Amino acid sequence: MTSLVQKKFGEAAADYAACAVHAEGPSLARLTELIDPLPTWRQLDVATGAGHTALAFAPRIAKSTASDITPEMLAQVKRLAKERGLGNVVTRQANAQDLPFPDTSFHLVTCRLAAHHFPKPKDFVAESARVMIPGGIFALVDNVSPDDADVAAAYNAFEKLRDPSHGRALSLKAGVR
Repeated sequence: MTSLVQKKFGEAAADYAACAVHAEGPSLARLTELIDPLPTWRQLDVATGAGHTALAFAPRIAKSTASDITPEMLAQVKRLAKERGLGNVVTRQANAQDLPFPDTSFHLVTCRLAAHHFPKPKDFVAESARVMIPGGIFALVDNVSPDDADVAAAYNAFEKLRDPSHGRALSLKAGVR
């Protein structure tokens, strides 16, 4: 699955960097509205893609770490950070389900529009909790499926046809498994 995701998103990295939904979408505006970080905070943005969430928080915090499994996406993050004069953004190739960071490293862990690609969302949540300082903030924005199990299965099957790297969008009632 990792190589499929890397291939698909590696080929589309420049498109994600320019995509208005990812760069300026309402979920990004709402996320930055809800979270009021302190200037001393360190953020980890998991499965950052082109880094739009990391870049949105970077001007307001001490350090933003943009992590992704796709080198081409991380190259876009570096390019965009440089264009915006953001010297506090670093990139790190990382699997969301096995984060290469020490325990209690970040005040804020974010993941936006990516978790539906993770084969083991429970591992991702556990890793996010592990690397977050006690009392930190975990902010997850993702696609959700309908609550009805049959409709959810059809929705996820359609998404898988459209995007073979799609794992599963959970319903709000399903919880993390």
